[in-house]
Amino acid sequence: MVANEPQKQQILILHAGGLADVIWMLAGARAIREHHRKARITLLCDEEFEALLKHCPYFDAVEPGLAEAAGRNFFDRLKAARNSRFDLIYDLGAGEAGRKIRRAARFAKGGWIDAAPGKPELGHPLDQSAAKLAAAGLGGPQQVRLGEAEPPDLDWVDFIAKRSRTLDPAYFGLHGRFALFAPAGEDSPPPLRWPKERWASLAHSLLEEGVEPVVIGGPTTRDLGKYVAHAVPGARDLTGRANLVQLAGLGRRANFAFGEDVPLLHLLVAAGAPAVQFNAGEEAPVRRAPRGVLPTVLMHAPTLAQISAPEAVQAMRCAGGFDDDVRAA
Repeated sequence: MVANEPQKQQILILHAGGLADVIWMLAGARAIREHHRKARITLLCDEEFEALLKHCPYFDAVEPGLAEAAGRNFFDRLKAARNSRFDLIYDLGAGEAGRKIRRAARFAKGGWIDAAPGKPELGHPLDQSAAKLAAAGLGGPQQVRLGEAEPPDLDWVDFIAKRSRTLDPAYFGLHGRFALFAPAGEDSPPPLRWPKERWASLAHSLLEEGVEPVVIGGPTTRDLGKYVAHAVPGARDLTGRANLVQLAGLGRRANFAFGEDVPLLHLLVAAGAPAVQFNAGEEAPVRRAPRGVLPTVLMHAPTLAQISAPEAVQAMRCAGGFDDDVRAA
C-alpha cells in the first residue's frame, strides 16, 4: 500500500432466505456496489447459496457464517461488533439473524442501513428494498410503485461461462432452441402443481414448433421429469443433474421458461429467460412475481388444471418466446 493512501471503506451486507429472496437481494446488492465503487464489500449469508453467490461481482468476499454469527450470546456479538472493521452494514433481509446482530452493532462505530423488505402487502420485495436504499442516499425515487424497481440481472454468469463449459447448453446435449420447465416438486400441495399430463402436452406442442422441452429441478421433481421424457420422445429430463450456477447458464440461453410459483423460476427469469408462471387462485401474485429484463407472463386460474397447454403456448408467444433473438448477449 502506498504511504498515506486512504484505506478502502469496508461494507458488510447481511442476507438470509430462500432462493427467490437471494435473487431479489442481488438487485439491492448491485445498487450498493454501484454506489460504493471503491469499497470492499463482504456478504454474510447462509451456506446454502454460497456456491452461486461467490461468483457474483458485487461482493469482494462471501462468508457463509450468518447463522453462526447470530447464534453467539449477546456479549460475544457485542465484542465482535466492537472489533468489527466494517464502516457500514446493510441489512437486505437477514431476518431474526439480522436483528440479533443489529442489537450488538448499536455499540460499534459502523453505521446501519435497514433495506430489508417488509410484509408482502406493502409491495414487491424489490420495490420495497429499492425505496429504502433510495432513502438511505443511494439514488432513485423514495416512492417506488409496483414494478418500478430495477430487476435483478444475472448477466455476470456469462463471465463464468467463458471459463467453464459446464454452463454451455451443449454440455447437456442442447444444440438448438429450447425451453425450460421448472415444475413444483412432490413436496408441494397438489392444488399448486400443474397436472403432469399438461406438462407432457406442452412438451409435445413445443417439439412441433422446433423447441426442445427440458425439465429441470431438484430431487422432488424427478418423477415428473421421467414422466415427461417417457411420454414425449424428444423431451429432455435434466432433473437433479445441474447445480444453480449451471441452471443460471441454461437460463441465459433458453428461449423460454415455464414454471409454477417456485423459487427456481426466479433464478431463470433473472438470468434472462422470458417466462410463463402458472398460479392457482383468483388473482395473479404480482407482489411476489419473478422479475427480469425480459417479460414474465402470470397465468392464473382457480385451479391449475384449468390452464391448458395451448393457452400456455399462446402466452409464450405473447412474451416473445419463439423469437430467434431471445438470447443473452
